[in-house]
Amino acid sequence: MNNRLKHITPRIAPTVTARVVTLDIERIPGRARVKHRGLTIEGEFWDLGGWKHTIGRRIHADDVLEWPRTICAAWRWYGEDEVHFAAEWEVGGNEGFLRRLWEVADECDIAIGHNAGGFDFPILAGDWAMLGLPAPSPFKIIDTLKVARSAFSMPSNTLDSLAKRLGVESKSDKYDVRVAQAAVAGDKDAQARIEDYNRGDIIASEALFDRLRPYARNIPHLGMWSDDDMACPSCGHSMTATGRTVHANVQRYEHLRCDNCGAHARGTARLKNPTRTRSAR
Repeated sequence: MNNRLKHITPRIAPTVTARVVTLDIERIPGRARVKHRGLTIEGEFWDLGGWKHTIGRRIHADDVLEWPRTICAAWRWYGEDEVHFAAEWEVGGNEGFLRRLWEVADECDIAIGHNAGGFDFPILAGDWAMLGLPAPSPFKIIDTLKVARSAFSMPSNTLDSLAKRLGVESKSDKYDVRVAQAAVAGDKDAQARIEDYNRGDIIASEALFDRLRPYARNIPHLGMWSDDDMACPSCGHSMTATGRTVHANVQRYEHLRCDNCGAHARGTARLKNPTRTRSAR
């Protein structure tokens, strides 16, 4: 086992032609003003249900003064060194940087991010719709938060915690809403800090993706973007037969293992005819 593990370098094979991007957005909260029991309550919110403990109901849309919004984003194409960044305080404003993100999504085959499927891309889809943009070309999302939750039972599934516990490069800072708001207001130091934080998320997210990939279930088969018939589903390198078999309910297949990332797979050729019996339970 140790001899096999020491050779693992779980990067995607260079023969895989998929355009893979790691992307992360940053947002600031909205503001609302609510009449409640003769009082006027004004403050920040992330979600319309966020004040239920105070006012006993959701914030009504008519009470919203400013909606939460996406203010910046960072991304990197897999296999490249440069981490790109765009923000609403740059030339083009909020609409300009959101259009750049649409172009990234339209170009990619696979997008990676921590909570990307539950947060970043649903948020961006709404942002693009409000700009009147069409849906980008179809792409697959690999959400490292979902992968970690399905593969492990970690006490914490935050990006920083997972990166540290799994021994990959972790984040260098923490999100601070006041820094984000100062950046939007024009504070150059705050803009530099939120940019560094956003870029750090990309480095940590990609490293976590590489670490989690051999454990992931139901992610895109990277062999679909390779000419290698024996390509590993997780990284695209060639797999080798172990001499063992994998058993499905009524079938048997050849067991394959990737010496690059350590992932397991099975061949597609049946090693026996289907068993003609099934459990009656």
